[in-house]
Formats: sequence, structure tokens, C-alpha cells
Amino acid sequence: MDAYIMLQKILQRTDKESGKPIVSSYVGSGLWESSENGVMIPVYNPATGSVIAFINEGKELILNDFILRAAKTAQDYWHFKIGEQDKEQVFRRITWYIDKFRGIFASVIIKEAGKLWKWADAEVQETIDTVWHYHGELSRVHGEYSRCQLSDKTSIVVRDPYGIILAITPWNFPLAVPAWKIFGALAGGNAIIVKDSEQTPLSTSMLIWCIHKALCDVLGTHKSEELRGLVQVIHGTGEFTGKNLLETLDYDKVAFTGGAETGATVAKITGSRLRPCHLELGGHAGMVVMPDFDLDRAVAEAVNACTGDTGQRCVSLRAVFIKESKHDEFVQRYITAIKKIPIGDPSDFMVRMGPLSSKQQFARVEAMVDKTASELNKMPIIGGAGNWAGFNESFATKNNKGYYFPPTVFSRVPWFATNITAMKEEIFGPVLCVVPIPAKPTDEFLASAIDCLNSSQYGLSNSFCTNDISSVMKAIEQVKTGILYINRGTTGAEVGKYFGGVKNSGWGREGRGIEDWTILKQVYIDHHGKPRMAQEGNELKAYETIEDGTVTLSNFLA
Repeated sequence: MDAYIMLQKILQRTDKESGKPIVSSYVGSGLWESSENGVMIPVYNPATGSVIAFINEGKELILNDFILRAAKTAQDYWHFKIGEQDKEQVFRRITWYIDKFRGIFASVIIKEAGKLWKWADAEVQETIDTVWHYHGELSRVHGEYSRCQLSDKTSIVVRDPYGIILAITPWNFPLAVPAWKIFGALAGGNAIIVKDSEQTPLSTSMLIWCIHKALCDVLGTHKSEELRGLVQVIHGTGEFTGKNLLETLDYDKVAFTGGAETGATVAKITGSRLRPCHLELGGHAGMVVMPDFDLDRAVAEAVNACTGDTGQRCVSLRAVFIKESKHDEFVQRYITAIKKIPIGDPSDFMVRMGPLSSKQQFARVEAMVDKTASELNKMPIIGGAGNWAGFNESFATKNNKGYYFPPTVFSRVPWFATNITAMKEEIFGPVLCVVPIPAKPTDEFLASAIDCLNSSQYGLSNSFCTNDISSVMKAIEQVKTGILYINRGTTGAEVGKYFGGVKNSGWGREGRGIEDWTILKQVYIDHHGKPRMAQEGNELKAYETIEDGTVTLSNFLA
């Protein structure tokens, strides 16, 4: 019954022409609303290419001043009026709802994001784990006591909330990434307004419903009404809704996850307004396979890291660097493996790779592969257990049934080929480049492999596979990356650990704790009886250190 009520609230309106539901935004009025005169934007099922819902994007929601006022009221009430014990109960109740609706969450993720059941359920579990992690962080919003340099003086460090967080989240993790930002923000005492992806509005909306239902269950009607603006979600495109919120909303911090190009725009806008922003951007993950590492294990890791979630993770593997003498064997085993991958409807338990997220994403990946083939003057090798008519035609695109793209590999890509599209850009699909490094002694090979990893404009996640501990230590010291996997493909992040990159992969870290969501305030308590400065000197002692007491500073500067 609760699930029916939840979906009825979120999908209370329908499009008159198609009869499809309209996914409502949740704003500070405590109501699920959508623009009356906005632009209708379809939400597609990437497995079939069919429309499953709409969002209605319009200015009246974005520019409504009540959204900001409600967020400010709720943030103040949440931070000052709701105690730690009550907050912990709210977080526990939220996890109860998410787990209760686990199957519904997973099925919605499958329908709007095209994920397999195992990836969809993993995302639900990650969301639950995230709430529990920040449940533990609630107790860390406290002062740190220490003594000072001077006597009769005490230092206390206080963690204050930023205030209002504007979060902009992507389509590839429509539940987990919003959860990282929402529960981190709440643990730090903030209110948060989420602009999610127009491709995946249902997952985030369901999470918001669970949050506000939990607030009402634990705190009662009166207190929950004061908190109606605590967590809000506004659906829309980045070009319109996201840009307008960035330029007009009086937020205190922005937390953005998305592509590097959009991230640069976010940084420019927030910088012009002197607001801090956290940017979790793209990646171009590389895996070094040292000569001593088992080849079958390396192939298995590469297949998993490149094709998992159809290569649509910012940490998905894009390039393997391997000794030239082992290149051909690695490629042959990799091709054998990807040709066995069953591709199809992600709701089918026998399927091991689903579609790309959208028609636009399919076209983008296809164009980048075409361009790479032209640059290398060679066609890639493709896999999949479907009836492939050729490189540009899969059974899916031929029959117009979805956005399926085959696992694809380019072999013998020249090392240091940083000008090649697939080696330079984040393709965001199941495409792998295998790069042979010329025969060299182990030390030289190691240095060349590290240089190859570091030559990328990105630095989010990389992998190093070897049984030699000295090589591991050199990789740890020298690879410029935010995440480094040893003897594992670039499979992603863990809850409660640092996530983020260097170079074009972003600014800051996320997922670790309330450090990302609070501001440090230094407090001094000085109970000395007389006025004084923070440091005291001894003028006589300073004067006596001059070699000739009769020589003054003015003599030197005359």
C-alpha cells in the first residue's frame, strides 16, 4: 500500500496526448508539483527505446523563491532543533523504507537506466549502506578541544553546516550518487536541493519520498512540516534547469557529478559567485599488466571492468597497457571472452550486458569508435552473443528495439597515442584499447607503463596488476590518480572511503564523511585577566640580539 501511495504521489499527473505519467518534482511547499506550461521531456526505457514517462520542465519551479525560503527554514530547524538521537532515528527509518521497496527501486532503475538486476540491486544496497555510513557520521559533528600556545587559553574547533547545498547528479547512478550527496549534507546539518538527470527522474523521486515519509514517521506532523524544504528535487535538463539554478539560486555550496566539460561550466559559474563547489568528473581508467601477472586473471579483470554496467561508469576501464610479447595472446583471450557475453533485455537474468542509457549516448559512442577507427586506420573487433550484421548494426539497432552496443576492442594502439580519440576522451561505453609497450627490461617497462597512465588528462581510477611488491610501491608513489587498484580492475568506490580524482577528473573527495559537508570554525576561549594578542614577544631580548647595540635598523636603511 505504501508503494502505491508513493508512486501515486510522484506520478499524479498524466500527459494528455500519450497518457503516460508525468514525474513530479518535490519542492518546499511539501507537494509534488510539475510545471503547468513547461516543455514536455520524455523519459525512455533504454532497453526498448519506448517512452515510459515525462517530466515537465518550466521556469515557475526553478525561479520560485519559496523553494529557497523553505530550504533556509528547514536547514535552520534541522540543525538547531532536531537532536542527534532523532536524526539517527530518521536515518534508520529511511533505510527501512529503502529496503522495504528494494524490488521496486531495482525495477525502476532497470527501466529508466537500463541496468541489469544485479547492478540495480547493488545500487540499492549501496544506497542503504550510504545512509548507515552517514548515520554513524552524525555523532562526529562536534568540537575538538586543545590547549593553546599561551596559558589561560583554550582552542575549540566547531563544524558548522554550509547551509543550502545544490546537488547536480547524473543518470548512470540515479539512486546511489544522489544518496551520497543527500545524506552527507543532512549529516552535516545542511538542507539540499537536487537537480537530477532528466533521463532518470523516478529513482531520485522515490528516494525523496522515503526521506520525507521517514521524517513524518519519526518526528510527527508538526516537525516534519517545518522540514518540508529540507530535501527537494527539481527535474529538468542541465542546459535549462541546472544552469538557471546555478545562476539564480542563493546556495552555499554546489556538489556536481558529471562530465568534465559541464564541470568546467559549473566551476566558472560558482567561481563568479564566490561559492565553493565539489566536482566529481569523468575518467579514463588504465590498467597496467606487468609481465609476471597471470594473463587469464588479467583478461577476466579487464572484461569485468570494461563491460560492467555497459562501460557507463566514470571508473570503467578504457585502456590496458601490456608487454608487447603478451599483447596478441591477451587480445585473443579478451575477444574470446567478450564474444560469450549475452547482450539483451536487462530484466532477463541470463543477460550479462544491457543497453547504453539513451539514443544520444549510443550515437556518441558509435561516433567516437568510428573516429578512432579512422585515426588508427583499422576496424575494431566486436563481441557479444547477438547476431551482429556489422560494426554499425547490432540486432538491436537494426530492429529499433533499444540502445545496445557490442563490447569493442582496439588492438595494437600505439603507446603514448594521446591524440587518438579512444585514448584521449571518456567514451562511456564498453570500448577497450589494448596498448603494447615495446620490449624492455622490467624497470624500464614499469617506468613506461606509469608514464602511459600519467599521460592521460584524467586521473580518477587506475589499476596495477603485478605480484612484485616493489613495483606496487612504485605505482603507489608515482601514479597520478585519485584511486589506485592493485591486482583488480577499476571497479569503483566503497562506501565510507574517499572517492574523487585529480587533473580533469575533478576537485575534492566525496563519500568519506562530514568533512565534505561542513565548514571548520576556529574558536578561542581566552580567560587571561588582561588584553593581549595571539602571540607575545620580548622586545628587550630581540634588541639584545643585534651584535652592536649602538647600531640601529635605521643605520642599515639610511
